[in-house]
Amino acid sequence: MIFHNRPMKLVVIFILLALAHTRLCAEPTNNVARLDWQSLRNPVWVAKDNLRDPSVLKTGSGYQIFYSRCSGNSSGWGNPKNWAIACATTTDFRSFQNDHDISAKGYASPGDVVFWHGRWVLPYQTYPANPCRLCFSESSDLTTWSAPKYFLDEARHLSWNKIGRLIDPSFVIAGDTLHCFFVGSAFNTNADKKTIRGNLLGHAITRDPDLQHWEILTKDAPLIGVSERAPDGVENIMVSKTGDRWTMIFSEGLAAQHLAYAISPDLLTWEIKGVLDIPRQRWNAVKSGAPYVWREPDQWLMLLMGTDKNKRTSFGLLTSPDGMKWQMLPETAN
Repeated sequence: MIFHNRPMKLVVIFILLALAHTRLCAEPTNNVARLDWQSLRNPVWVAKDNLRDPSVLKTGSGYQIFYSRCSGNSSGWGNPKNWAIACATTTDFRSFQNDHDISAKGYASPGDVVFWHGRWVLPYQTYPANPCRLCFSESSDLTTWSAPKYFLDEARHLSWNKIGRLIDPSFVIAGDTLHCFFVGSAFNTNADKKTIRGNLLGHAITRDPDLQHWEILTKDAPLIGVSERAPDGVENIMVSKTGDRWTMIFSEGLAAQHLAYAISPDLLTWEIKGVLDIPRQRWNAVKSGAPYVWREPDQWLMLLMGTDKNKRTSFGLLTSPDGMKWQMLPETAN
């Protein structure tokens, strides 16, 4: 291609450089050493703060761990000033560097970081002040994140979302479509005839680069609701492609939270298969929830939030050969 117009030539060069930079951001080179997960012991990360709701992005230099930081003790969990979206980096899940907040106070539950129309997008929610709303931040370099931008507010008014709140957004890209799984809530009566809050799973899709125009697929009823096994519903879902189907692993129940899973051929119709049997260790003696799953060259890994007997939350690792059957890493001796 020959350019006789120098300004036009400069414009084309600038565009090509921008596209090259975008490609490098979207597909970072994998120069990090293979993770030696066999030598790790649970919990892999314990901090003075409560660590909650992990989300993992593998990059060319290691892993970015996004999570909800709750800096207050259990009595302070209802205070928005104690909550923020945080991020740390690691290469080995033994030490975690550059641990810092990337949001203002009053936000929680980061979902999957996705590369959508030329930039990285991180979904999360306001918390715990009512009404809880969905939002996202954008980044060109995975370092500097924009202020939150709110989206899908119309789902607060769905007939089944009677409490009118939105939490736990999870993003999945399939072709030219971005799927958002989200959680609404309604009051429910349990077996003891007590009125409790039940969390209900919704589903919406978009092709809009700006994430402002959505088609809600669950207008009349939730995708997954309350059940006899979990009268308080579901939350914190994780969707991954396992072979020729999609697998959803999610937190089932609130009071007695555990993991369950469902499968789908197309992200649209789901079959709930049952409970995932996760062994108990000291760090998750009371509850297990908020799983994040990704694939390594030789294994699937899950970073899981556990609650111990002192109501402290930390992160542990599980492994799987196929993304379906999970094995807990051994626990530390002390």
